[in-house]
Amino acid sequence: MKKFSGLLLLLLCVGCAQGPLNPDWIASEPADYPPERYLNGRGQGETLGLARDRARADLAKVFEVALSESSRDHLQWQQGQAGENGLKTSISRDVQAQTSQVIKGVQISRTWRGEAGGDFHALAVLDRLQAGNRLRAEINTLDRETAENIGRARRDEPLPEKISAAYNALNAQLKRQHPQKMLQIVDLSGVGLPAKYRLAELKSDFESLLDRWQVGLRVAQDELGGVERLLAGGLANAGIRHLASESAAEYLLQAAIDSEKFRSADGWNWVRGTLRISLLETASGNIIGSHQWSYKSAARQAEMAEIRARDNLADFVAQQLLEVLVEFGDVAQKKSH
Repeated sequence: MKKFSGLLLLLLCVGCAQGPLNPDWIASEPADYPPERYLNGRGQGETLGLARDRARADLAKVFEVALSESSRDHLQWQQGQAGENGLKTSISRDVQAQTSQVIKGVQISRTWRGEAGGDFHALAVLDRLQAGNRLRAEINTLDRETAENIGRARRDEPLPEKISAAYNALNAQLKRQHPQKMLQIVDLSGVGLPAKYRLAELKSDFESLLDRWQVGLRVAQDELGGVERLLAGGLANAGIRHLASESAAEYLLQAAIDSEKFRSADGWNWVRGTLRISLLETASGNIIGSHQWSYKSAARQAEMAEIRARDNLADFVAQQLLEVLVEFGDVAQKKSH
């Protein structure tokens, strides 16, 4: 009996020395979260919070391919094309937002720590069905938005409103590419929802309308200098025809820029101000929409500060002018209906 008790005590001591057994999900697929129903990620860290964050990041890597492919597709779509800098900027924002929305569905389902002083472990899971339903709903919303805007672009409406509608239709289908690629990852079939509209046709419709837009320029005030040249370049970059004769243009882009120059106590020269633009219908003089950009720059030399101010404004105009003008069309459309 003493021998048996001693053997039992020895076995217990050996078991204690080995410590707790690792759960199955540490190194293999968790039995209660099968891969056909869940995507999962694992994280390990000195704190529980760090382990949780790393588990979420590990799962998010599954979607990094879709994110990078979508971004590359959008850049390729924009390359060498006039009038789409603003479109590219808005698409980039939406791609990031869409990815964040899907990752919000990730849950930390398991945590574990082997022994005192050891690392924490965490398991992050994403329900394929729930994530797929969210992505399908998003895609269907974008398809409905596309259909509505195609109808708007074909109606007998003022040109800015038609251009706005065609832009929004193209924009919606470009945004659609990202959730579609993510759905192909979530959906075991890998198919997702096939596209109903051809990007090439939407792009052609948008560009043909944009090519009809003839805009004159009127600079009422220019305290910085060079704003007419800057806006003319912005219109050309947007794919909009700039007519030198105001009276010959159906629409007029009116601009005014103020500028304040001062020198700070530490010897830096500063330039700051605001560029205001308004789009008018030439015949009636009605303002379709207005927008403004504030700018500020500094340099040791006063001349360099002005150059930097103009460069900053040029960047704003190149990236945002088309998007701003399109928004004017949206606002006008809502007012007229």
